[in-house]
Amino acid sequence: MKTAKPPVIDFRQAQENLRLGLRQGMLDEATRLLTEEGPQAMTVRRVAEAVNCSTTLLYSFFGGKDGLANEMYLEGFARLKAEFDAASTQLSRKKTDKDGLARILLHARIYRQYAKSNPSYYMVMFGDAIAGFVPPLESRKKAWESLAALIDAFEECMSKGALPPSNPTAAARLLWAAMHGAVSLELKGYYLKTERANELYDAAVNAVLCSLKMGTDGARK
Repeated sequence: MKTAKPPVIDFRQAQENLRLGLRQGMLDEATRLLTEEGPQAMTVRRVAEAVNCSTTLLYSFFGGKDGLANEMYLEGFARLKAEFDAASTQLSRKKTDKDGLARILLHARIYRQYAKSNPSYYMVMFGDAIAGFVPPLESRKKAWESLAALIDAFEECMSKGALPPSNPTAAARLLWAAMHGAVSLELKGYYLKTERANELYDAAVNAVLCSLKMGTDGARK
């Protein structure tokens, strides 16, 4: 009877697994601090204390607070993208959206729900939650990719004749600007009544769709 050989230990792989585990643990704690206590709690010192490591080790992983903030920035957009993608998949299975407009309206609802459910992430993604942080160009490109589903929805609407032919990317940007403006005002407490926030958000979305239906120049560039 042959004796089973002991498993081969790959020291480098073990080190890499440990490094990835530590890095993920730091990101998890940064996310917890962000969501539970707000952006002001997400400091290098607080995250290091939470995972019981030195600030030097955290700097070696992320290069400091800006690097950590950039990871939170990317994570926020990744979560938004995941919600958009899930909604698109669910709607396509129902096969009830004949002209694509329902998909656009669904994405608009999800955008607002995401912002209200994840205000701390939203502040990092679009606000000045972390003083001095400016997302690198590459990160901003990835952020824009999170709205690919919305661009696809506009392209579908235009191909089916629900909207006049124009630039679907420009149309998505136009809607994004309207949604962001309305949601930002809501999160900052400028609307004293919930129903007023609902009305203004829906009006902002519908105004963009109406302008596109009229074939204005805003979505052709």
